[in-house]
Amino acid sequence: MATKGLPAEMKLQLASATGKHYELTVKEVYVETDDGDLGVLPGHQPEFYRISAGFVSCKAENGEEVRKLVYNGFVQIEPEVVRIGVQEIYEPGEVDTAALEREIEELKEALEALSEEEEVKRAEVEAEIKRKEKLLRKAR
Repeated sequence: MATKGLPAEMKLQLASATGKHYELTVKEVYVETDDGDLGVLPGHQPEFYRISAGFVSCKAENGEEVRKLVYNGFVQIEPEVVRIGVQEIYEPGEVDTAALEREIEELKEALEALSEEEEVKRAEVEAEIKRKEKLLRKAR
């Protein structure tokens, strides 16, 4: 009776809310999650993680190395597929850091204008500031 070994490759599905989509057959995937850096090989156990901002790197079946900066989403791992859904996908060096700095300042001003009673809205704005600051650090 033959035993089935681990697969030698897996699919990486990367999609953004802005319409960027990538699907690759890969040998390995590395993802920077909110819980830390994660290396994924074919046959990995199922897991789910949040991504505020981080790099996704992989080695395609043809040996090509692919690297993307992703913002605000999740990664779902299955033995034969890694699915990453995010708000935005950037090429390294593509982020307009000056515009991002302005967005962060505008969010901080909006936060200051909120009253203490607006707890839910304050928490949402604070979380968005943290995500954008993390994106800015990664983009530099």
